[in-house]
Order: sequence, then structure tokens, then C-alpha cells
Amino acid sequence: MNARGLIIGICLACIGIVSACNDGPDVPSELETWLQEIDEIDAALAASGATAIKDPSGVRMVISTLGTGLPAQRNNGVDVTYVGRRFSDKVVFDQGHTRNNLTQFIDGWEIALSLLPVGSEATIYIPSLLGYGTGGQGASIPPNTILEFDIIFNEVVMTTAEIEQIKEDTTAIDQYLLDKGIAAVEDPSGIRYVITTPAAGPTATWYDRLELKYAIKLLTNDAVTVVTLERTPNDQFYSRPVDYIHGMKAGLQKMSEGSKATFYIPSTYAFGTAGGSDGSGVTIPGDANIIIEAELINIQ
Repeated sequence: MNARGLIIGICLACIGIVSACNDGPDVPSELETWLQEIDEIDAALAASGATAIKDPSGVRMVISTLGTGLPAQRNNGVDVTYVGRRFSDKVVFDQGHTRNNLTQFIDGWEIALSLLPVGSEATIYIPSLLGYGTGGQGASIPPNTILEFDIIFNEVVMTTAEIEQIKEDTTAIDQYLLDKGIAAVEDPSGIRYVITTPAAGPTATWYDRLELKYAIKLLTNDAVTVVTLERTPNDQFYSRPVDYIHGMKAGLQKMSEGSKATFYIPSTYAFGTAGGSDGSGVTIPGDANIIIEAELINIQ
């Protein structure tokens, strides 16, 4: 399947989310509009000479200031200053400051803020399917309007329960490391890590595409490998540090090409209270602190 066909598959999934409450959207029409809008955004950015971070969803980000904090997770609150414009004529339809849960925003914001480090300033471009779609939003946003936002990502706002959970998790991890006699680096993000095999290659950054292997274990049962995965970038999954669970977002950027490392990751930055899967179909239980043994084979 070619790249465009793979993107259409992704779009079908997006339509299933965005149009779940609609009475039968015209899927072929939405697909074509979505593809045309992505081409329009990409052409305009190329003509302006802007370097954009691209996502398979069609969201584009031109980053003027790259932050250092971890992006938002789905259950986080976010604090953002913004100016919203129509892409076609640059008319401002909204601006201000918002502090809300990530899931309360349009899908394009949810995608962008899950990929953008806290402290960043950027312009994000959102196809209408991930904005206000065929319905539009009042007189200022007609149907099928591509959106662009200048944003300053001020802060991720965690709940008291999340903060307490991280404290509990890191205490358990630190006790495990002490009991095992493992001298790990304490990262400000909350993860602990050991570079087990150093290498002299380039170091991974937020948006590098990576070829890697990794194995997941539970902190409470480190003798058993739950799942082993190999990742190679493709048109559906770019395999960048920002595309992985939070603990790996931080951890992979400690690695050089050719190196190996072990990460000790709090549950809040792994699969959370609900648990989940890292694309393998194998479920990691909820509230599980995990160990990831990773090998960074190649940075593309």
C-alpha cells in the first residue's frame, strides 16, 4: 500500500472518532476534503520556507520556540495562550487564554498538545476534519475551514491524584533500585534510567524517527518479559520519541544511536490507572510501574 493509502486508513479512523455522533457522514467526501486540505497546508508552508513538524493525522506544527517539558497526556489539563485564525484569509476568530482538560478541545488541539513540549511556542495548522468539520462553528468558522493557531504552551496541569501517584511510584522504583544495588540516574521527569551500553552516535531528539527494539517488564516481576517489540518508522507510525508513552518520550532522548538503556518508569508515565497496550495487543495492567530495556538501532 502506498503512503496516500495508508493515510486514508488513518483518516477513516479519525472520521470514526470525529463523526461518531453524526447521522452517517459522507465518508468519501470527507476523505477527499481532508487530503486536499493537507496538500493545501503543506504547499503553503513549503512556499513560505517554513519547516513543519508533520503528523499522520494531517496536523502540522511550525515551532518557533521548542520547550523542554513533557507534552500533555490525554487525561491532563493544559494551560495555553492562543490566537486562532482562518487559514485561508488569516481572519482572527478567537484569542485569549485557556486552562482546561485536553479532551475538551478540538481534536487538532488534542493531537498537537500531545506532541508539543511544554514551554513551546508554535503555529499549528489543523485540517477541518480535526477542527469544526462540515458543520463549522458560527458565522466566523464556515464549514470545512482549515484552522491555524499561534499558541504558547504554558503548562501541563496535573491532578492532585496524579501528583500523589507519581510520588508513590517513584518511591517504589527508588526502593527497588536500592534493593537491587542499581545506580540509576534520576531524571527530573520522574523516570530513572541506566545507559547500559554507551555509544558515540548522535543523540535522539523529540522528532527524530527511530528504529529500535525494546522489552517491557513489570517492576514487581522483573524476571518475566511481558512483551518484546521492534519499531521501524512508517507512514502510519513515525516512531519518534513523542509518539511513545511519556516515560519513553523522556528516556529515548537520553540515548545515542547504537546505545542500550534501561528505563524505570512510573505508572503515570507508562499506561496509567487503566493499563493498556503498546501496539502489541499484550495488555499492561493498570497502576503498573514498568521496566523498559531499549536498544536504539538507528536515527533516521
